Amino acid sequence: MLLIIVFILIGSISALVISLSEDDFMFNEYIERTVEYEQIYMMSDLAFEAVKEILKNDNSKVDYYGEFWSQNIIIPIENGKINIQIVDQERFLNPNYLVNLDDTVNQKYFSIFERLFSYLNIDERVLYNIIDWIDKNSQSDGGKEIYPDFVAKNSKIDTLEELLLIEGINDKILYGNSSSSGLNLGLNSVLSPYSNGKVNINTASKWVLMSLDRDIDEALANEIVLYRKRKYFKDIKDLNLVEGVTGDIIHRISGLVDVKSENFLVNIDITFGDREYKMFLLLNRKGKNIRKIWQKVY
Repeated sequence: MLLIIVFILIGSISALVISLSEDDFMFNEYIERTVEYEQIYMMSDLAFEAVKEILKNDNSKVDYYGEFWSQNIIIPIENGKINIQIVDQERFLNPNYLVNLDDTVNQKYFSIFERLFSYLNIDERVLYNIIDWIDKNSQSDGGKEIYPDFVAKNSKIDTLEELLLIEGINDKILYGNSSSSGLNLGLNSVLSPYSNGKVNINTASKWVLMSLDRDIDEALANEIVLYRKRKYFKDIKDLNLVEGVTGDIIHRISGLVDVKSENFLVNIDITFGDREYKMFLLLNRKGKNIRKIWQKVY
């Protein structure tokens, strides 16, 4: 009997030791993770301050490729590195501007998107679906308002990924794909919900430039891109220095374009030991004032 009791005690003590060891391991792992996340957030703050200084010291009256902010920036840290890419959002078109504040369709932007969708071989019905997703009313303007599991948002688009909820938009249309005919651009290459609505002619792709006006064809858009590689545009009127750009074109697009950017999406990759983290910052710059709109860490 005594022997049985001894075995039971030994078994209980062993189980307790194992349990305590597991708890101790989990506790230590939790502490290590907590400390590591604290370090990551400290590094993300460091990256934010670095980007803030870069944009603050930059000339906010004009933005173009070749400036320090537009290059890949690497900050070495102990046991890792911080890789920073700053992407101005005014190089893109903002789908939210398809709808005016009074809930009417913005005809200038509608024409721009018609041309864009034609270049990207996207069905025009998708354009109407986007409009009905954004406008505040629940009546169809030619697009879809009622979906099997939900209704149209009837509000502004917050992220590009949200477009996947809209009928007619799939991964290939949003992100692009490769085919036998070459690379097909996705909407993520030309759209952003974070821009101020005015396209920066110093940073916009040729596809965005072509969409701005009916008389800017691919050849002229290539000329604009080629010219700005040699000399960036200090003013919208500088476009007339590009052969083929007429005064009529400049007049028609004058309210749609600019030579500077206001919003910047910052992609930050943090390598720390054998772990990798990704962080996104959306910043707004007005003069020397840099404001953080939001921050996400993955």
